[in-house]
Amino acid sequence: MKIADLCIHQPSYWPWLGLLDKIAKTKEFILLDDVQVSKGTYQYRNQFYCNGKAKILTIPTKIHLGYTFCDLQFLDGANIIDHLYILDQYYKHAPFHREIIELIAPIYNQHFESPLSLLIATIQKSMELLGINTPMYLSSSYKEQGRKGDLVLALCIAHGANSYLAGSGSYEYMQDYLYKFRSAGITVLWHNFIHPIYPQIPNYKFISGLSCLDLLFFMGVQKAREIFWNNVNS
Repeated sequence: MKIADLCIHQPSYWPWLGLLDKIAKTKEFILLDDVQVSKGTYQYRNQFYCNGKAKILTIPTKIHLGYTFCDLQFLDGANIIDHLYILDQYYKHAPFHREIIELIAPIYNQHFESPLSLLIATIQKSMELLGINTPMYLSSSYKEQGRKGDLVLALCIAHGANSYLAGSGSYEYMQDYLYKFRSAGITVLWHNFIHPIYPQIPNYKFISGLSCLDLLFFMGVQKAREIFWNNVNS
């Protein structure tokens, strides 16, 4: 079900289901790789399940004021294979632990020049595992300037989009830009996402908002796709 021409979003490490749902509902997707990174956000880290709690894994990254994703560098001596070992321990009791570890291991066994290249690889792998075929483009290839709604509008125009799927988190600030989108002939649609519920570890309360790997570890690729797409199309 594609309901909009385009969505635009910042990178995310093994993105959560809400972002992937948004991408699945659009014909094309622009990844904001040349905007400033906000320290302490889920742009370069995410939450994963461990013994009934959400645990954060962060890409070991040098971050300075004003850095864009393109500027990011790994911390000296950083070894991303450590994240594979940690995920292996976090999900060792998940029913599809071995299947998913084997599928994501190649990500951690290759060399990445930058944190951005790792982020892109995890987004692409997440889309592949859940069967999302939306083409992805990088905002740096457009050379558009601006902030918030102005940048989004410029990218929509440059891409030739007639409709844009906006996230619910942008609702307030986007109100100041809606007239510009109307003037440009671009329809703004609002993304609505309800998190699917699936079995995690018995005797613990369900935790939503985790990385998409959580669904995959607990459900396996085939069932995870079924749950994901049923949710997309509902």
